[in-house]
Amino acid sequence: MARLTDRNPTGVAQPGQSSAPARIPPHIWVWRRLVRYVPGLLALAAVGYAALLGSSYLTGLEYVPVAILFGAFVSNTFGVHPALEKGISTYELWLKAGIVLLGSQVAFGSLGVFWLKALPLAALTVAFGVLVVLGLARLLRLPGNLPALLAAGTGICGVSAVLHTGDVLGADDEEIEYAVGAVLVIGAAAVLIYPVVGTLLGLPESVYGLWTGLSVNNTAEAVATGYTYGTGTVAGNIAIASKLCRVVMLGGVVALFATRARAVGSEVPEIRRGHLWRRLPKFVFLFFGFSLLAGTGVLSLEERESLRNVSYWLFLLAFAGIGFKLRWQDIRVVGLRPLLAIGMGSIILAAATLAASTTLAAIMF
Repeated sequence: MARLTDRNPTGVAQPGQSSAPARIPPHIWVWRRLVRYVPGLLALAAVGYAALLGSSYLTGLEYVPVAILFGAFVSNTFGVHPALEKGISTYELWLKAGIVLLGSQVAFGSLGVFWLKALPLAALTVAFGVLVVLGLARLLRLPGNLPALLAAGTGICGVSAVLHTGDVLGADDEEIEYAVGAVLVIGAAAVLIYPVVGTLLGLPESVYGLWTGLSVNNTAEAVATGYTYGTGTVAGNIAIASKLCRVVMLGGVVALFATRARAVGSEVPEIRRGHLWRRLPKFVFLFFGFSLLAGTGVLSLEERESLRNVSYWLFLLAFAGIGFKLRWQDIRVVGLRPLLAIGMGSIILAAATLAASTTLAAIMF
């Protein structure tokens, strides 16, 4: 069907005039996307590199908290221009890519033993976190799908869990916006509070990393929190490994939420196996693949070192992006009751997983 234009107001193709839209040349297509993403990517790189210099010459801190603080300072002081939003929003992509490459540093054999022990603990953590937040949300009389969204975000993997659960339950944009805002606020608090608590309690890096991976909601904040403690490497790697144990349960928990909604009469489509596969985070399997390569010896020491350096640079972009997303206005948008539900639930979950991590440390490591 011909399109209405100023030159063809009737929409009827004229003699000698093609009704098909003109094809966009490839170089124009590429340029338009570069214009949308490059400014924000440059902002991430600038803040990340400034954080790297600041951590080396000024603060003496690890680059992770400095990158987050620099990004948050810029975002809350000067704001973020709309032209930067697209590029900054890619920070989770760089985080996942960094996690995948970091798999090359750990042989799957040794990591597999840890996962066999951590998976049951992670399953209990997910169930406990979801039930606690659902109970608190019911006490606070939160409406609609908001209790389920907050529970999924707290128990599993933060923003991704909120978006997948909201999609299945048919949540409206306002509910999703509130839940995402609450998750980001609590995740930001975790990045600041966890290292202080870990230092005061004198937690070993292995225990701290397990605790972080089991309790911090959003994947990005869990990784950042792990890498801000001690030497960073041990705690960060264990935080990633234990967090992935929660992430792989996303599809199953989303299916349970859909089943529960149908049981109470909500018009929710039935979840099939294909849907579960689409909702399973694929970067986890890529992490496994690189870990297998590390165990077989295919990668040389120099290659593994190069991959590790690349992963750290990707993390630098990701942590700068986390900082850009930490905005005080999120607290005003979310309101008090959703923050109370997820905040109290996160505190209870943190206390329970700290006790479990400390008690089971001798078995886990």
